[in-house]
Amino acid sequence: KHRLISMEWYIPFTIIPGVGLIILSTSNILLSLNSEITNLKTTKEKKYKRIIELKLNQLKKLSWAAALQYAGLFNFLFSGIIAALAPQFSLISKYVLVLGGLSIGASIFLLIVYSFKAINIRQQNLSL
Repeated sequence: KHRLISMEWYIPFTIIPGVGLIILSTSNILLSLNSEITNLKTTKEKKYKRIIELKLNQLKKLSWAAALQYAGLFNFLFSGIIAALAPQFSLISKYVLVLGGLSIGASIFLLIVYSFKAINIRQQNLSL
């Protein structure tokens, strides 16, 4: 049993690269969406006003998703550090790990919602 506890510290650290890729992807989407909004705003055509509002709401969702990803990343790091340096607090480490997983899960849920709504917004934009 002691061997399993001493090996648990690396589990949160193995998740971090995957979270990093999700953060990178979300950041790229944020930058792209921001550019789209800026381009639409420079046209100053009233027909794009509703599309801009919808895209700003999407930008808000993506920002929340990114914040949840950073929180999840922090929890994974913190969980690994607790497990490595203070094995007597392994239960707390597991709770922090689960909290990180929930945070990343909520972020992924927001990204799924973003994706479905982005299709609708794109269709509206193309029909103008």
